[in-house]
Amino acid sequence: MSRRGIPGGRPRRAETGFTLIEMMVALAIGLAVIGALIAAYLSSFASGRHSDALVQITEDATLALNVMRQQVAQAGFSQPHGVGAEGGLVLHAFPGVTGCEAAGFVDLQSGIAAPGNCQAASTDPSAPDTIEVAYEGSVLPGKSSNGILGGAGTPQPLDCLGNSFAKTHDDATGDDFWLNDSKFYVADGSLYCHGPGNRAGAAIVQNVETLQVAYGMAAAPAGAPGAGQIVYYGNAPPAGSPLWADVVSVKLCVQVRSAARVLDKASSPTLGGWIDCGNAQRTATDGYLRRTFTTTIVLQNKLL
Repeated sequence: MSRRGIPGGRPRRAETGFTLIEMMVALAIGLAVIGALIAAYLSSFASGRHSDALVQITEDATLALNVMRQQVAQAGFSQPHGVGAEGGLVLHAFPGVTGCEAAGFVDLQSGIAAPGNCQAASTDPSAPDTIEVAYEGSVLPGKSSNGILGGAGTPQPLDCLGNSFAKTHDDATGDDFWLNDSKFYVADGSLYCHGPGNRAGAAIVQNVETLQVAYGMAAAPAGAPGAGQIVYYGNAPPAGSPLWADVVSVKLCVQVRSAARVLDKASSPTLGGWIDCGNAQRTATDGYLRRTFTTTIVLQNKLL
């Protein structure tokens, strides 16, 4: 019986495989899956960058407001150091708070009582304000955390930068006291503070674009009826104005941006919007995320 098939007597095997159409369909499905995975990864990466930027912005704003609050809340404080002829306490007299509207300080070395220490105001309504506060520094008894040993080996209070400083002479009382005079301003995208213990200001918080200050004005000066009632919030009064005596609270607003660009053209219209310190709607066009933060501080020493 003869064999049929190929020469040599071996049977032909059936050849199997994928057709060209099947290969193209499988390749298209694979590419679609890979594309979806890449899109999900990029979306997750962008969302992570956005979340990290919000955390950084919040931390910077919290630090900036906390540093200023710690100083502003003590504005006008003076320790009693004697009893007057009529039985009242004798205090050191100095302005507790002052500031410049949309302008910087002329001389950082000038004290808070120096007249006309504001530069010409900017015509830009979003230009940063400046604020200066003063209070009598003190050192807590015992192993305190608010003072260090000075050059004479005695405890001394610290300014806003953590430096010790010299005492100020009071001509009216004839004694010397620690006048802690702090100036806060924005320069080069950072919040600066100048204290009496250093000749130049130093950056304390980065990524702060502007500082806006509003002052709560009382119905009457301290000691008069209505002294504790705030009737309106306004801009800084002119230098030397008697209205400074009516300031009993301070409202601070800082605008903080992300340290890096995190927005693209697609996300800027939705994620790049924010409300500025003037309550105006803004939208970022440079890729940076921005937010504003506000706090109000009552000047308790002005209400006593």
